[in-house]
Amino acid sequence: MKPWTLLVTTRSFGREVPEPMERLKQAGIRIVEWREGSGLAESDLLDKLAETDAWAVSFHPIGPKQLDAAPRLKLIAKHGVGVDNIDIAEATKRGVIITTAPSANDQAVADLTMALLLSMLRRIPEASASVKAGRWDRFLGFGMNGKVMGILGLGRIGQNVARRAKGFGVELIGADPVWPDAAARDIGIRQVTMPELFATADIISLHAPLTRETEGLIGGHEIAQMKPGVWIVNTSRGKVVNEKALYDALVSRKVAGYASDVFEKEPPGFNPLFLLPNVIGTPHMGTHTRESIQQMGDRVADAVLSVFRGERPENVVNPEVFARR
Repeated sequence: MKPWTLLVTTRSFGREVPEPMERLKQAGIRIVEWREGSGLAESDLLDKLAETDAWAVSFHPIGPKQLDAAPRLKLIAKHGVGVDNIDIAEATKRGVIITTAPSANDQAVADLTMALLLSMLRRIPEASASVKAGRWDRFLGFGMNGKVMGILGLGRIGQNVARRAKGFGVELIGADPVWPDAAARDIGIRQVTMPELFATADIISLHAPLTRETEGLIGGHEIAQMKPGVWIVNTSRGKVVNEKALYDALVSRKVAGYASDVFEKEPPGFNPLFLLPNVIGTPHMGTHTRESIQQMGDRVADAVLSVFRGERPENVVNPEVFARR
């Protein structure tokens, strides 16, 4: 009998925090690695999929081509939360379980959101570069107290950002088609429509998942509705924002600044946004804390071990796959 094999394509699983992978090895599971962003050929990945029973993935696309190459595949374990890179319908049709790691990265992404926001308002990257260059320039920034902060998307991350921001004395407003009544009431978030949020907010923090409906959600029309001099923070997905429209708004200073951990293309290579002084970018590292990686790794290991033992894992995205079985 062939050994049960886990294919690991996520960059982080088993590296910075080795314990979850060690649990799998001790259970007798064979680990095969093809790390995303390593420059390895896609053909090599397809060859490895032929012997794969479970797949730990971050952002690599999983569609019919990959699933065709994986006749033994039983589980796709997302090392994270967003599943926009996975063809869920196709996987379900083939009986492949998909799991995620909810609540593992909420705190880490919320922390980075606030770090990006404060860095942008207080111009910390510019000030640090000045000091390191031997100068002593001081940069006029802005405070948060008294500003209106609009949070677009009030899932776990959006709520945690709101909790943090509340301590800075902002007025909180939010928009989400699935409104979290109890949490919003406890935190003190006033519900508004998206147009009201755009027209009212001094700061906009984006936390919408990437779906067909949210792709390009922030474009020229939406930016035109915003207050002049608005600041935007994005730790959701790059494609939620139309970067061409955003670039024009940043040049005209309709948007005072943009701080983002995510971009339309990743890695972005050349991106005109990076030529602008009012843009801060980080390399999609919102979940990249030791605590978050530990929790995501544990969720992946738990899912793999459950399916390996013939049990139903937790945090299943496509429960209908069990009905098909």
